[in-house]
Amino acid sequence: MSITIGNHLPMPSSRSRPAAKKSPPAETADDRKKPLDLSALQQTPGFMIRILQLLNFEAFFRHFQSLELSPVEYSILMTVRDNEAVTQSELAAVLKMRLPNLVKILSVMEEAGIIKRRRSARDKRAVELSLSAAGQKRADEARRLGEAFNEHTLAPLSKPERAAFLQMLTRLAEAYRRELSRSEGA
Repeated sequence: MSITIGNHLPMPSSRSRPAAKKSPPAETADDRKKPLDLSALQQTPGFMIRILQLLNFEAFFRHFQSLELSPVEYSILMTVRDNEAVTQSELAAVLKMRLPNLVKILSVMEEAGIIKRRRSARDKRAVELSLSAAGQKRADEARRLGEAFNEHTLAPLSKPERAAFLQMLTRLAEAYRRELSRSEGA
């Protein structure tokens, strides 16, 4: 058996079976004449929330490019700024992160001089977080960018729709938290 490469002479092959036929190149979204029908998925809250999250994260990275800030770092900055002596464990629970993953991010932020960590006076096992002066400055810059980003994110909605949308998201998140805590306690 032999394999032909381009217009060159056949090369000997060590294969004992014929080579698989090459399939045509995969069709890309640009090749399609009509868009996919997603009407069923668009009635699925989880799908729509996930798509919105992905689109929002893409926009977030572009908007916060000057600070080189990720959504989780933004969340850390805002939470530590607004909650004196928040512990790593409390922060991990609120952000729905595993503690070791959060600790890695906090270590980088601490090395950069943004976050300070210290043993808790109320619980010696806990580690409390606070912002350094540089961290406070970064949080202020992030807040300013965040306000503009949130305004842009909600721009397609009217003022009353924005408030209602955020209230509905909060209500759904709280309902899921209650449901999960009941099932964990059972």
